[in-house]
Amino acid sequence: MTTVSMLGEVRPEHQRSADGDLVLLHYLRSFRKPVLEVWSAATERDRLDRWLGAASGGNGNITIELLDGPIVGPVAIRVDHCHAPHELVVHIDGCLLELGMRQVGVVTTIELTRRHVYAVDARAIGPRWQYLLDRFAAYLDGRPLPSWADYPELGEEYR
Repeated sequence: MTTVSMLGEVRPEHQRSADGDLVLLHYLRSFRKPVLEVWSAATERDRLDRWLGAASGGNGNITIELLDGPIVGPVAIRVDHCHAPHELVVHIDGCLLELGMRQVGVVTTIELTRRHVYAVDARAIGPRWQYLLDRFAAYLDGRPLPSWADYPELGEEYR
């Protein structure tokens, strides 16, 4: 069964683990900006510092100290695939994340997919990605960044 909320979509994963059913979390966002501008906001260190946190490392292995959010301490990111400015596949603290971008006319759409989530964990994980996407959108639009404190209650939307 696919569950849709205004925040994101929970879909069944085609794979199954020994511990139970897996789902994926799927998000779409559109911006009235060129794909290169959106891509650079999501991948360039000086821009990540402004909405996500300080990035360090290199050669496909990056650490980010988040500015705000549910995770305390550094987050380890391993880049598995990058085809700028359209595709990025990374492992974030062992979790698979796919980011796709495409521009049609003056609108760039990003598609974010968080794979291999246990169905029981979607309520905790879903609001985290909603929060990060909202911070990203606020940064791109020049609005104040949201605070994590407003997001944990959204977990019921991810069932």
